Amino acid sequence: MDPTPRHLRKPDVEALLAAVSGPADSALEEIAVVRHALRPALVRVLGGDADAPWARLVDAAATRGAWSARRTRLVHLADSPQDEPDVEAVLDALWDLVTELNELRTIAPPASA
Repeated sequence: MDPTPRHLRKPDVEALLAAVSGPADSALEEIAVVRHALRPALVRVLGGDADAPWARLVDAAATRGAWSARRTRLVHLADSPQDEPDVEAVLDALWDLVTELNELRTIAPPASA
């Protein structure tokens, strides 16, 4: 992944938000939709390979953003949410990432880090 922080452009953010705006029949389906929508956004901000595995994108984002171990684990679980007893926690972690990318347009450590 590229060590230089990149930012989402307005069309990238619009595409992300459009992809996650529809209703889902279940939390597992919503996780799949949000994860799918996050992939191109993560590739863009991380300067990664579009074919990179989800785990590699999450690890790069976690490193760049100085994520907690819990957040990293929950975002990782979007690849197999059925393995997590608290599926809603996985979904919340993904939505937090969508919100972060919408507001900051990049992945960065918290201001206090």
